[in-house]
Formats: sequence, C-alpha cells, structure tokens
Amino acid sequence: MTSMISGALRASQLKRLSFLCGLPTTGRKDELIARLALANSNTSPPVVTKTKKKAKSSSSPPVVLSIDLGIKNLAFSLLTPDSKRNGRSSNSAANGLHGSANTAPIPITLHAWRRLSLLDLGPNSDGGGGSEECSPLSAGFFAPAALAITTNNFLQDTILQLRPLPTHILIERQRWRSGGAAAIQEWTVRVNTLEAMLHASLRTLRDLGVWGGEVVPVKPERVGQFFLLGQDQVKPEEAEAESAERPAGKRRTKKTSAESKKAKIDLMSRWLDGSDLVVSPGNVETRHMLDAYIAATKRKKPRPRRSKVADAADISEEGPIERKAKLDDLTDSLMQGIAWLRWQENTSLLNSEGGVEELLK
Repeated sequence: MTSMISGALRASQLKRLSFLCGLPTTGRKDELIARLALANSNTSPPVVTKTKKKAKSSSSPPVVLSIDLGIKNLAFSLLTPDSKRNGRSSNSAANGLHGSANTAPIPITLHAWRRLSLLDLGPNSDGGGGSEECSPLSAGFFAPAALAITTNNFLQDTILQLRPLPTHILIERQRWRSGGAAAIQEWTVRVNTLEAMLHASLRTLRDLGVWGGEVVPVKPERVGQFFLLGQDQVKPEEAEAESAERPAGKRRTKKTSAESKKAKIDLMSRWLDGSDLVVSPGNVETRHMLDAYIAATKRKKPRPRRSKVADAADISEEGPIERKAKLDDLTDSLMQGIAWLRWQENTSLLNSEGGVEELLK
C-alpha cells in the first residue's frame, strides 16, 4: 500500500496527523512519517471462531472491548460503531466543543458497561475453600500463581462470555511511577503484573484458536488529550499564536488529575444526555447503566464524610456507579474505546485521495 504522506509536510502538520491518529507526536520528520505509514499499513487479523469453521471478514465493523485496568476497580465497555448514525456524527455538541470533526466522537452502540473487583475472581472465589494465603486480604493473593488464576477466571468467565465477542481488546497501559517519584509502589507492581498476564493469556488464546482478535495497548494520556482538545492540547498551528500572546516567563497552565477526571466525566455526561447523543444502549442492562451514570452526575451534594467502614458499606449496597467518586473508571473505559474508533477512522483517511488535507483542516 503506497503512503499518501508527503515528505513536504511541515513537522507541525505531521505532529497534527500523528495526534489525530493516536500516535506519539515526538521525533524527527522521518520518524513521524514512518509511524504514520506503519499505522496505516497495519491490518486487523481475521476473527476466528472457536470451531475455526468460519472467519469473519476483516471489513466487518470492529467489536471493541475497552478495559480500564485495575485490581479492585476494573472497568470495561463493549461497543460497536453505530453505522446508522455515523454519517451524521456529532454535528452540534461534539464539534462545538472540539472545533473539528476529526476529534469528534463516533456514535456507538454500547453492549456492556461494567465495573468489577478482581478480588472476587481469585483462587477462592468459587467458595470451595482453599489456602488462606490466597485470600484477598493477604499478600499471597497477588503472588504470580494466584494472580494467574484470577486472570484466567476473568477471561474465561467474563470476557469470553460477552456477546458479541470482541474482535479488538484495548488494554490501558500502566506506568511504573507516578508524578515523577523515584519509588515504585507495591500496588503498581501488582497491577503491571496483571497487565502482563492479560497480554500473555490473550496471546495464548489467540494462538490456540480459542479467540481470534487483536490486543491493543493504549496510553491513557492520549485519550484525555484527544477529547479535551483546546483545554489540555492545542493544534500545532495555534501553538505559535498562543506562545506569542502569553507573557514572557509564564507557562501554560496544566490541569490537575482531579480536574482532568471531572472534565472527562462532564464530557461523558454530555455524550449520554446531551442534545446530540453519542452513545446508544444495545440492551436493557446498558440502558440501566446509562441512566444510573446520568443520575450520578446530577447529584448536587456529596454525602457528609463518614468513617471508612460506612463508606465501604455504601459501595456494596449502592452498586458500582452510584457514587460519583467511582465514575472515572467507567468513563475512562468508554472514552478509550470511542477514541480508538476515531483514531482508526482518521488513520483510514490517510491513504484516501484528499484525506491528508481533510485531516489538516
């Protein structure tokens, strides 16, 4: 496949294209062009059924499972692009916010949207007893052998039971350090171990023909920057103007983690309950989840602060999305899936006639 990306493009234009396709925006011009060409030439493998009798066409719409990784708070969403509404995608709310159709969310149908704790899927989750060393309250639960059982239970009992079966599984990339700290926290090591086990297990399932999809790692910061365009990220052509207007020595203000979470939750609530809906429920369960999410975002006053014991009881009684503090996991999983679909559509434009010009508008 011949690339339509010209070496005559400026570095700022190549960075803009990379940003729109979910790729790194750093490096020399030749590196940026190579990344764009590679992303555009990659094709998804055929989706093979367990019986291997038939393989779905690679041209069929992807079924995306987007995972926001965690051990105590794992969230995932199962979504497909809504072809019936894709042509009239987000004309008012989304484009008005982002300023460009190429950063607007693609309308999707949501088939599953859940948050769960993997502590309930460990070696002793079947109620059959077992060693107390592997209980969720002990360090033995996070030993490699025990965590491997947890990972297998999650894939076999939850992921492979989803319908439609995912063709692409997006896994949020984990980092080793937070805030530039020198120390690596023990909990970070545990989550990163889970991430590696998920990749290894899914690769094994694929090689054995049990599942025939593709696993895609996604850096979470690219998702947030993409949809908060104009707040955390500016267009390359606008950067010089902003720099010229900014007083000397004054740096651009960066949002805190809490502010970014709130901005993403506010944006997601507009996608679910705005005048230009992005997300449509695929079944009764997801309809209830969407309604519960919207209701949680409209809660005006937080509850008075109480003891940790009382807070723990609230979580178990009210469910996974009644408390606003838990909305960010669900938000991140769904926003990640929608961002990836938009990146895929933008990438497909690169080789079409006039596609580069369209993306750079």
